[in-house]
Amino acid sequence: MFRKLRIKMTLFCIFIISLILLSMTAVLLFLLHQNEELTSFQDFEETVSELYQDFTGEVALSHSWLDEVCSSNDLIVSILDNGEPLLYRQNQIDTDMELLFAQARETALNEYAVSELSVADGSSLVHKEFQMNKSSEGEGIRKSCQASVAYISTNYSVLCFTAIRFPVSQNIWTNTLYRSVILTTLCAILLLSLLSFFLIRYLVHPLEEGHKRQINFFADASHELRSPLAVLISSLSAMESCPERGKELLQTIKKESLRMQRLVNGMFTLASLDNGKIAIHKTEVCLYTLFLEAYEKFETAAIHKNIFLEISIPEESDATAYCDPERLTQVFTILLDNAVSYTPEGGHILASILESHNKFIITVSDSGPGIPDEAKEKVFSRFYRYDQSRTDKNHFGLGLSIAKEIIELHEGAIAVQDSAEEGAKFIVVLPANTNNKQVLIH
Repeated sequence: MFRKLRIKMTLFCIFIISLILLSMTAVLLFLLHQNEELTSFQDFEETVSELYQDFTGEVALSHSWLDEVCSSNDLIVSILDNGEPLLYRQNQIDTDMELLFAQARETALNEYAVSELSVADGSSLVHKEFQMNKSSEGEGIRKSCQASVAYISTNYSVLCFTAIRFPVSQNIWTNTLYRSVILTTLCAILLLSLLSFFLIRYLVHPLEEGHKRQINFFADASHELRSPLAVLISSLSAMESCPERGKELLQTIKKESLRMQRLVNGMFTLASLDNGKIAIHKTEVCLYTLFLEAYEKFETAAIHKNIFLEISIPEESDATAYCDPERLTQVFTILLDNAVSYTPEGGHILASILESHNKFIITVSDSGPGIPDEAKEKVFSRFYRYDQSRTDKNHFGLGLSIAKEIIELHEGAIAVQDSAEEGAKFIVVLPANTNNKQVLIH
């Protein structure tokens, strides 16, 4: 499922990236082409202007001079003297070019009002340059060209000078600049596509892990629920076949029902934390008093197990913290309950709290079997129990994961270390002061 999701998201990102970059490249190439055409036309204007200035200064027309000018500037010219063509290169101009020259003169007349009359007022030179598309008669010539029509007044007549140039249209792959832009775009698409692949895999990974944890959560929950349900069903069946054991079996049913209730409550708490439905109401409380009240609840259980339960609290301190007293009491209860449960008879438990550098540091250490280094991070995972062989079924591996979630909602941290007595030492760090007295986590 997630593999298909990664592929679809990657392909979608590649499509969007390609669409954006190719669109930008097309616009850039279009602007470059427009600039190239503009530069070419400006060069054409300068060329013919210089040609006309030189032409008007000549007393007699020189064929060799015209040949040199036309070949060096890629020009094809037609010269009319009072409407009659001069003999210059006349045999090299075919019918199609004659039509193109005629179209240029017609365009100059109709669109720019350039004609023989333009030099009738005493001006010796009038000319106009323009872009011209092919005429309907010239289907096979060129699609566009640069044209210039000039009328030059001499002592004896009016010369009509028409110049045509076909700009060299470079292939997009032969133009170095175009090729560089396109290759840069393709490299950018490839690079961003690879980046998208790894980024999407990185972003989807937490979803995959969450999905796996969810599957494992339901699998573990089903496994834990199966045991008390089996006991309930077998006890009820035994009551039907052996009514005289009813009182004993009812105690078993009650015990397993309470056990199942604790499991369901723990699962509900975790589900509420996952969905953001746990309300954290922070009020100003004395954390020392809160910790002492939780400690007192386990004094009797410790005495019954012959465990020395010790607490260390500063003698005089009025330091307060903004926290949810109910949720933190739940955390302290989880830590102390685990310590009492895992510490063997004759063992020792030390619970302490102190304030340092504007933080509260709460520790619960025991002399139990301890936790190996490879399991220290896993103990905060749901349904994880290091000692899978324990016969005590009062713990389901949910308490520490609940405690971790609650501590993180209080912007704190929780960790586990080895205690001085080779047991486990849980450390909770909470901020001593916050600005918000009440926070609702949605």
